[in-house]
Amino acid sequence: MAVVAVLCVSAPAEAAAAAPAEAFNGRVAFASDRTEPTAGAAREFDVFSMNADGGDVRRLTTNPEGDRQPDWSPGGTALAYRIDRPGSPSNFEVARMTAAGTGHRRLTTTPTGQASSQPSWRPDGRGILFRRSGPGRVGSIWQMGPLGENPMLRFQPPLVPLYPSWSPDKRRVLFAAFSSARGDADRGIFTMGGDGSGPVTLFDVEGAYDSAPAWSPDGRRIAFESDADVAGANPERDMELWTMAADGSDRRQLTRNALHDEGPAWSPDGRLLAYTSGADERRGDIHVMTATGRLPRRLTSYAGADESPDWQAIPAPRTARDCGDVARGRGRDVRAIGRGLRCPQASALARRWLRAGGPRRLRGFSADVDDFGGLRRVVLSRRDGGRGLVAFLAATAAA
Repeated sequence: MAVVAVLCVSAPAEAAAAAPAEAFNGRVAFASDRTEPTAGAAREFDVFSMNADGGDVRRLTTNPEGDRQPDWSPGGTALAYRIDRPGSPSNFEVARMTAAGTGHRRLTTTPTGQASSQPSWRPDGRGILFRRSGPGRVGSIWQMGPLGENPMLRFQPPLVPLYPSWSPDKRRVLFAAFSSARGDADRGIFTMGGDGSGPVTLFDVEGAYDSAPAWSPDGRRIAFESDADVAGANPERDMELWTMAADGSDRRQLTRNALHDEGPAWSPDGRLLAYTSGADERRGDIHVMTATGRLPRRLTSYAGADESPDWQAIPAPRTARDCGDVARGRGRDVRAIGRGLRCPQASALARRWLRAGGPRRLRGFSADVDDFGGLRRVVLSRRDGGRGLVAFLAATAAA
């Protein structure tokens, strides 16, 4: 079950068999220090996004200070992320921007000596959780509105929390936490109730670094990273990827190799995981594999650090059929519902729309087009009011 980096594989067969999800798999955001610094400056991180096949990489931030930890909004139109506070080498703030990398806005103003980081959107998009930390082993979970309004302390668990996130049904909060009094080599993974009750231990191997937990889109499973050696499956004691049920049962180690695998992020349809894999935490590329650890492939190739991937969910209309890609990938994930719109007809209609340059009307259909920062969502609906539509994603040209 070793994970081997390869440049490309065909789409997983298990992904094609399932019914269409109510979200398209959009672009993957990530942080990277690949930008060449100006003379005399230190190399810093910026936020980038790319297509799910690794193509069309776009730089979204250009700050002289570092930008990391991107998190897509539920509707796929915005990113929250962590910025290095200007003039401070160790303290952070939370900011947001559009999916296209415009409208950058700082959301937090944290007291001197403290930091705000690790943002995570509410599942309904009405707010953002984030970590507030201070000198030493101090931390709490705060919340604010989507534009930074009304920041307030939300949770103060007995364990110092990291990477907080709401469950998709907003009933529980998932987080990692320090499990020892000294250092940062021992972490565990916990949940607590939406009212702050708990916490409940899900995974905590003594002396192991168990961290970076992420909910699956349906809330049934949690992906995370750990350097635990359970039953001899990780003799190198390097970082590997795991999943488990939401109650901490059914634990599965997905990667078994001598690489550093970290930071899992689910695809919106729940079938894939994006993650970083490389020699160590300073050298890694973004990879993707199935949620069961199969068919790994590498999306980026860079000598430094590509890290913290997060997958954009683009809302999709309810459909009955998933018809794949068309026009050499320019039309992606074609879907359809309605009489007379089986996959051959739906795919042909998508190809015609692309060849015609994206018209507002096409052969009895009206086109509703929305931009999601590198991808357009196209919905072709019958103009006569009949039941039926074709929906797909179309690439947009880089600015």
